[in-house]
Amino acid sequence: MREHQIELRLCPRRGPLQRVTELAIETAPGTPLREHVDCFGNLVHRLSLVAPHRELRVRLRARVETRLENPFDFAALAPEEERAWLVQRLREEPRLHEFRLHRSDAVPELGRAAGEPDAPAPDPRRGLLENVQALMEWSAAHFAYEQGATDVHAPLSVFFEKRAGVCQDFAHWLIAAVRGWGVPARYASGYVDLDGAETAEQAAMHAWAEVLVPGAGWRGVDATHRLVANDRYVVTAVGRDSRDAAPVRGAFKGDHAGEAPRVRLRVARDAQ
Repeated sequence: MREHQIELRLCPRRGPLQRVTELAIETAPGTPLREHVDCFGNLVHRLSLVAPHRELRVRLRARVETRLENPFDFAALAPEEERAWLVQRLREEPRLHEFRLHRSDAVPELGRAAGEPDAPAPDPRRGLLENVQALMEWSAAHFAYEQGATDVHAPLSVFFEKRAGVCQDFAHWLIAAVRGWGVPARYASGYVDLDGAETAEQAAMHAWAEVLVPGAGWRGVDATHRLVANDRYVVTAVGRDSRDAAPVRGAFKGDHAGEAPRVRLRVARDAQ
């Protein structure tokens, strides 16, 4: 390869529920990294490698303190009060409409695609988070997790056609459904430790959705595992869909397409 231009969204986000205490990122071949925070609040590293090279390696090491041990620990509102809360938040923060109105082939307007399943409507007697949990259970009964069923650029219609996909598809599906209820929802990518082991080796990053829950704010919902995200989830990037939160995005010049990227991920928990 003769040239690489890349953006990296690999570093954990900083916020009240996630504190980054150590962070180091390096490349081989070594090249200067420039950084900025994008319009969604994600930390982005940019690199420009113009010397000929056979491969490019990126290594990230981070220590993160996560603080959301119990995602249900908030002052829940009555179902009839939730709509007023959402209207007020949208009035106070108009940019939230991006996560309510945005549509793409990844998160289309539901009800118009061929082969699209007839998802349940929210129950007005339930709170929003409870309705989202019910939607995740419904999703698990109608779609299967199948590695390789879709590719990273596949529209959600492929997920509907095959009734199978990966975590990205489950996240997109949930976002599209919740936006259809008129509620802001966004895509999240990052790292997760679900098996409880002190150290876990994983083959890829994970993806889930975040929903703006009245009384709580943004709460992660993992339709792949039917879980509400807690302190075992580390968010690196959020966006309207996966294109905004892609861990690696860029272009290169060379004589051939090269090999598919290989990922090695190690998640370890500090001793308490």
